[in-house]
Parts: sequence; C-alpha cells; structure tokens
Amino acid sequence: MVQPLPFHRNSSLPELFDTATMPPDDRLRLLRIAMGSAAVPVEIQHHVGPDDVSARGAGRRLGRLSILTVTTTPLTLRRTVRLARADPEPSIVVEQQLAGRRSVAQYNRRTVLSPGDLVLLDARRPYLSASLAGSHQHSVRIPRLDLALTDQALARVAGLRLGPRNPVANFAAAYLTRLVGDQRLAAEADLDVFEASTIELIRAVVATQLGDGVLAREPMENTLALRILEFARQHLTDPDLTAAKIASAHNISVRHLYTTLSRSGVGLGEWIRVRRLEGCRRELARSAATGRTISSIARAWGFGDATHFSRTFREAFGLSPRDWRALHQDKRRAYLTDDYAQIANPTYEARQCVAS
Repeated sequence: MVQPLPFHRNSSLPELFDTATMPPDDRLRLLRIAMGSAAVPVEIQHHVGPDDVSARGAGRRLGRLSILTVTTTPLTLRRTVRLARADPEPSIVVEQQLAGRRSVAQYNRRTVLSPGDLVLLDARRPYLSASLAGSHQHSVRIPRLDLALTDQALARVAGLRLGPRNPVANFAAAYLTRLVGDQRLAAEADLDVFEASTIELIRAVVATQLGDGVLAREPMENTLALRILEFARQHLTDPDLTAAKIASAHNISVRHLYTTLSRSGVGLGEWIRVRRLEGCRRELARSAATGRTISSIARAWGFGDATHFSRTFREAFGLSPRDWRALHQDKRRAYLTDDYAQIANPTYEARQCVAS
C-alpha cells in the first residue's frame, strides 16, 4: 500500500499510494505516512470529511532526484519547524501546479498558484500549502547540495510564484510536464540521463528570477542542448523545421547550435529523422482504425517525398509503411473478431480455457 520510490527505469510513473486501497478507519494515518515517504514529511489538515478524503500519488527516481505527481481533495499541508529540522537530507522541492488554485507560504511571503505556475520550497524551513478546492501537481525533490545555491539566493526565491512572465520558468514548466507525464518519453530512454540537466534548468530558473546574470550563465549554457531538443521535439511536424529556425529561436548561430549538440553526441538531422519516423510508426498503427492515408501521415511528419519516406521507413523498421499498417489492421481485426465471439457465445471463453 505505502511504497518507497522505486528505482526501476523505462516505465511510466508507477503508483505509490491511493486512498481507495486504504482501510477507511486507517486512511488518514496511512495517507500521512505515504505522502511523507513519497515527498517530505508534513502535517495534514483535511477540509472534507474522512469518508470523502481522496488522494493519489505516482512517482519514481531520476538519479538522485525524486519526481512525483499528486492529486488530492482539499487540504492544508504544514511543514513544521520540527519536521524540517528532523529531515536527514536537506532538500529543495520544485512544484508545478497543474489544476486548481493553491496558496503557498514560506519566508514570510504568501502567493497563490494557478495552473502552469512553479514554486520552489526550501524543505529545511517551515512552509504551508493550502488548497480549498482540491489540487493536482507535479514535484521534483532535489538534494540541497546538488542544487548548489547559496542560502541568500534560496531565501530570496523560495515561496515566490514563478509564472509565465519568467520565460525560463515557462520553459521549465513545459519540460517538467513532459518529463513527468509523457509515457512515451519514459519508454524512450534511461531517464537518469536527465538528472544533471534538470538540476541545471532549476538553477537557471532561480538565476533569471533573481536577475543574476553571472549565476544564470552557466546553467543556461549547460541546458542549451536540452532546450534545443525540446524545441525540435515540439516542432517535429513543422515541415520548415531547420537548424537555422531552431538557432534563431534560441538567439544563437547555427554553428553554435551544431557545436552544442555535438558535445552531447547528438546529430540534429538524424535526431529529427528518427523521431519523425517514430511518430509516423505510431500514426500508421492508429490509422488501422482511423483510415488516414499513408501519404498524409508522412506529410504531417515532414516527409514530402513518399518514395523516400517508404524507403527510409523500411530501413529503420524492417517493414514498409503499408506492411506495418496491414499488420496492425490484422491485429485489430483479430481482436474485434475474438471480442465479438465472446459476446455472441457465452461458452466461448470456457472452451478456450479447456483447449489451452
């Protein structure tokens, strides 16, 4: 029921706790333990009756970081002085509001978060977080030493609303949404490789919020490759996606763009080609049900020449686009036929069990 953050990789966020699985008479106590284990220990005051309390949490490790997504009914969380002092490893928590409005207070400042906003909380200090209409949020917990920010810098930014007016915070919010919520990304790579980049991006958010050019320069440069690839990923279906366009969006030269990516071992053209092919493969599998043509799917993902697309697809996946879609059409047809047989003949499932 209550589980530590798992260390396994290449999967979507596994469930950590759900009040629906907890005994009603012990739900509040078990929820407090579960949330403390998944994030940081807090005191909880619920604003609905015990029978109406609901909370779900899912999360995993990202190297030394912990990532978590939580949905709750209305409640107030208090990180008391006692709990903050008892934490064996001081940490910083960056939270992203996804739904609902929430009031947060730390360092004698109070702010109200709306969907899309970020807030940084210093878990070494007391804080309060209150939601009167339920809440849905992502959070990333970072060891205090790994973030490498001074006490003065943290004191100036903790508890502040980091919203869309800060372009780096805006980018970080989109990045966290994809990192935590995109199941395809989780299956695409070992997510531990994002540990350092995530830390540097959070440092860049703090630095730009404080207007500290010296503090910002290093993390902004260190996350440039990450920001370039995220921009490219969001524009994969743009037929005019070029190195020049990407470089212009980041106010750098094309030469600087290629130099930055080469340090990370990334070839831009190949990176874009592979991900466009992956997008086509997904769409072709779905097109077994939607009926979209192969050529329209190829064009939508930036392949203007149908012959070139077909040859490239076969080289990448060992099947032509037509054969790949036909394979999924056959699977869909077999599934529907099997499903219909079970509905039409109640004894079908029993016969199948005997036959096996």
